[in-house]
Amino acid sequence: MNNHKLKTGLAWLTGLLLAGLIIFFSNRSAPSVTTNVASDSPSLLQMLKTGSTSGRNDTFCALTTGPDNSCLGNPQALCSTDMEMAQIAWKYFENNYNPETGLYNAADKYPSTTMWDTGSALAATIAARDFGLIDDKDFDERVRAMFKTLNSMELFNKEAPNKVYHAIKGEMVDYRNQPTPDGIGVSALDLARLVSWLNTLSCMHPQYANPAKQVIKRWDMKRLIKDGQMFGLYRDPVSKNMVVAQEGRLGYEQYAGKIFRKLGYDQHVAATYNNEFRTSINIYDVPIAYDRRDPRDLGAYNYVVTESYAMDAIENGIDAENRPLLDNIYKVQKRRWEETGIVTAVSEDNIDQKPYFLYNTIFTAGLPWNTTTDKGVRYDSLKTTSVKAALSMALLYPADPYSKELAYTVNSAYNPDRGWYSGIYESGGGYNKAITANTNGIIMSLLLYKKYGEFHPMCERCQREIKTDAIPARTCDVCATQ
Repeated sequence: MNNHKLKTGLAWLTGLLLAGLIIFFSNRSAPSVTTNVASDSPSLLQMLKTGSTSGRNDTFCALTTGPDNSCLGNPQALCSTDMEMAQIAWKYFENNYNPETGLYNAADKYPSTTMWDTGSALAATIAARDFGLIDDKDFDERVRAMFKTLNSMELFNKEAPNKVYHAIKGEMVDYRNQPTPDGIGVSALDLARLVSWLNTLSCMHPQYANPAKQVIKRWDMKRLIKDGQMFGLYRDPVSKNMVVAQEGRLGYEQYAGKIFRKLGYDQHVAATYNNEFRTSINIYDVPIAYDRRDPRDLGAYNYVVTESYAMDAIENGIDAENRPLLDNIYKVQKRRWEETGIVTAVSEDNIDQKPYFLYNTIFTAGLPWNTTTDKGVRYDSLKTTSVKAALSMALLYPADPYSKELAYTVNSAYNPDRGWYSGIYESGGGYNKAITANTNGIIMSLLLYKKYGEFHPMCERCQREIKTDAIPARTCDVCATQ
């Protein structure tokens, strides 16, 4: 019995000795550990992915979440139909993006663009990011590629952007998309459209404010803005001399004039609807304002359409001056529907047949409901219900029964793989299947307006609008902004 206990004790002692030797040699061979790093501390990559700081006072993750946009107000939630509309519209821009320049085609699959259409495309890109259709990385790449082109593209006469550019090559072209080393001219109205959305971009995403300012600082505005008005440039096709011509008629003139006024330019004529050129005519007993300047003198018609008034409302804001004009634009089109049964929503639009672009108007050249080219040739057989006009009015007057008629009429006018069509022919000719950056960009901006409200008043509230100190050129010694 004692012999058995002795053997058991020796076995335990041997085991303890072996365990001690193993622990000793293990500690000698183990690498040293720095004592000031916790063994469970996460890597920076893990923190970026999870947002966890595991007790550390590390604010980097919070800093990457973007600017505080609480000044934008309380956004209204978009419904599922809104998002479906946005997805269809964004499809156009997915199909027509040119990463070489950051520019988008003005018309489907046609690599040409203007500064007006670039403004519409920028509006769509801002909305796409806000709606979650693209992520921060995609948004940043698109915006910075566009800025690279806008800050390096050749300018017409070294003054301002040419009217048209090749969307892939970024070079000046004519309206046939053929290279033109000297360019064809400058549109001040087109520049205003781009400035409007550069301003909204700077407001919603302040990291782009400086490159946006640099774009505008490149432009020499001395001949484009003077005497309280806007002017365009072009070369006479015969003499090749430079021509400076007053630009803008009642409607589009005020939309653009207000935008330049916010930059500090004198627009005391262009920025108000109550200027000396305004007159009116009754159509269906509704007073419709129009511009009385004679196209035979200045070579430009006044097209009374929905688009300019709708854009002024959603971008510049609704006020006591434009509210009655906007109301009458809506009312007269509703009255035509009531009188004729034709769902009426008119605007300028591309069309899918010759002459390929028409002004479908409430009033032009002395005629109500005139559908015409820029040369005054009538095409009344090609009248259309404009998708962008119908949706603009439906959104601005949601409580009126006619808005439901408008929205219901155009709600299927799209190709899910290409975007929204421009319209529907009134004569029963089916869809107007022209698909453009402007129509789809306006639809995206309408939805952004539904979410946030009027853009420029919103940016003023945030104090993030483009500041005038970035604009060195002035067109008068003392410019009184009104």
